[in-house]
Parts: sequence; C-alpha cells; structure tokens
Amino acid sequence: MLRYRLSFLRSLRPSAAVLAAVFFLGGCTSGADYSPLLNAEPAAGSTITERLPRTLRLFYASLPNVDVSTVTLTGPEGEYTLRGLHTMGADDLMMEIYRPALTNGDYTVNWETQVEGDSQTYSGEYQFSVALP
Repeated sequence: MLRYRLSFLRSLRPSAAVLAAVFFLGGCTSGADYSPLLNAEPAAGSTITERLPRTLRLFYASLPNVDVSTVTLTGPEGEYTLRGLHTMGADDLMMEIYRPALTNGDYTVNWETQVEGDSQTYSGEYQFSVALP
C-alpha cells in the first residue's frame, strides 16, 4: 500500500508542485489593487464649496517614508507647487499647496510612497473638485 502511495505521489509531483506554488504564492501576495492610502484631505471625490484648502494631507495604513515619497497636484492651472512635505506622525503625509491658489475646477492628486514595514513602492491618484459660489 505504501509503495502504491509513493508511486502515485511521484506521478503527481510536477502537477502538485505547480498547484502548490500557485496556491502558496496566491495566498502570500497582495492584490494588485491594494493601496495603503486610507483617506485624504481634501477627500477623494469630494467637492469643496466653502473654504479653499491650503494643504493636502494623505493618511496611510502605516507611517510613510517621507524621503521616498512624492505628491503632485494638477488642476486648471497645470501643475501646482507643493512645499514642506512632512509627516505629522499620524501615518500621514502633509504638504502646503503653495501656488498658484486653487480656483474652481477639477484637481488630481498623484502620490507615491513606501510605508513602514513594507519595502514595496505604492502609487495612486485621486480627484477632487472646487466649486466655490
């Protein structure tokens, strides 16, 4: 009986190895759509109808590495100058929207970072709008 099992297992070895690898790797890798970005100010998809924001703040699942992080803001005036990229120690990135001043229109925030405990670089984008009366 043991010989039969061993020969049966040997005959399945290549197929079983492939299936085991697929199962193992599938369970160990994160999905391509995973993002450590949890929230932002201004919020993704929001429309600002009152006071213009003077800063961008992006909140992550873990503390982002400021040294390898980039954030850009584009809108009706093209690319906006951001300055003072830093963390407030709350698993976030924060920076001042320096110039030009925001006006009514649609804006896109592009970001790239690595978060604490993870050497993978993550990136993404989100939009918000300004519609002051």
